[in-house]
Amino acid sequence: MAETGEPYSEARRQLTAEITAYCQQCGQEVAPGEGELSLSSGEHKKAHEAREAFERGRRERIAAAEPNDFEAHSINPRDIPPRAQWVVHHYRCRPAEHWDGYGLEVGRLRTYRELVGVIIHLADKGHFEHTDLRTVLAEMHYAEPWGADEQKRRFRSARPAEL
Repeated sequence: MAETGEPYSEARRQLTAEITAYCQQCGQEVAPGEGELSLSSGEHKKAHEAREAFERGRRERIAAAEPNDFEAHSINPRDIPPRAQWVVHHYRCRPAEHWDGYGLEVGRLRTYRELVGVIIHLADKGHFEHTDLRTVLAEMHYAEPWGADEQKRRFRSARPAEL
């Protein structure tokens, strides 16, 4: 297989697969230049503060607990504060709270090759922590809504048969 170049062809095919963005406000496709993937600065700050307070309280409970106090060491997933949400939208549909945030034009998110560059860019800015960006990236990669219905899906991927 390695001699025929098949694994490399498959990797190239996956890197050039088209990713299509869908507006979470109106549900329509977002073409390059018509919208963005954005994160509200206010929501990101609230999520950061809520998660920091949660962790601080958790550390205090553990420090005050007896060594065999299982309840003090356990976490109920429902108690974990939610992450700030990245939203795909047309510029005309942009939620008011996202005007103060960080946005990426969807034209920069059309292929996996472009997506890798965006991931590196966002990792340097600290936009993974306290947000659902990992879920967004999984939606792009697997083209499946993770815990969302079809109308709320942010991205879909189409894999070309041949280059």
